[in-house]
Amino acid sequence: MNLIIGGSSGLGNSLANCFAEDSKTIIVSRRNAKNTKENIVHIGLDINTDNLDCLYDKIKENELSNIFFTVGLIDWKNDDIFLDTKKFEEIFQTNFLSIKKIISELIKKRKLNSNCLICFCSSISTILPRHRQITYCAAKSALNSFYKSLRTYLYIHEYKYRVANLILGYMDTEMNKNISVPFKKESPDKIANYIFKNRENLSGTYYIPKYWFLIKMIINFVPEKILVRIIKILNL
Repeated sequence: MNLIIGGSSGLGNSLANCFAEDSKTIIVSRRNAKNTKENIVHIGLDINTDNLDCLYDKIKENELSNIFFTVGLIDWKNDDIFLDTKKFEEIFQTNFLSIKKIISELIKKRKLNSNCLICFCSSISTILPRHRQITYCAAKSALNSFYKSLRTYLYIHEYKYRVANLILGYMDTEMNKNISVPFKKESPDKIANYIFKNRENLSGTYYIPKYWFLIKMIINFVPEKILVRIIKILNL
């Protein structure tokens, strides 16, 4: 059984459709899932505010083989340093705190099989200094740090779960449809197919597309003032 948190559309929905031929998949999202196949169960709830017992009941005695956190919330218009506290908390909760809560509960309730894949979806926005979407980037940076700590914790306590963190570039999704960037927007279906084909071996950090790893390495050697100028020119 597979669990996808945030699969109403975009990457999560594409992943669900990939797994539908393979095994039963549960999607958790506030909105109804689009274009899903028969072997998919949708649970409509808000991971920030709703009681998650209905999710754990749906899993019942089954053990999860794969968990994907594709959930994301961003405010393209207002997410800056002056964002009001309520909106800040909602964005941070969705992109990090609720993910941590769900992982902790699933491990505690023994809902994962011995080789379960726990897969986070982070963002290339964490490798650049930001002047927009500050809260989103802060939450994804916290997720990156949590991923490293979780891997260490599981190793020391001799759990066999695999943990992967996908640093994703710009995707052609509903969330990104109104932004213009100097990079190609990747298809969610293409990325989902890559994840599905490699699901048995995923563990560690992956930059998708791979050229973002090269960009990250270059950024490490660029003085901050020059980097900020580049960001301003490219309007990132």
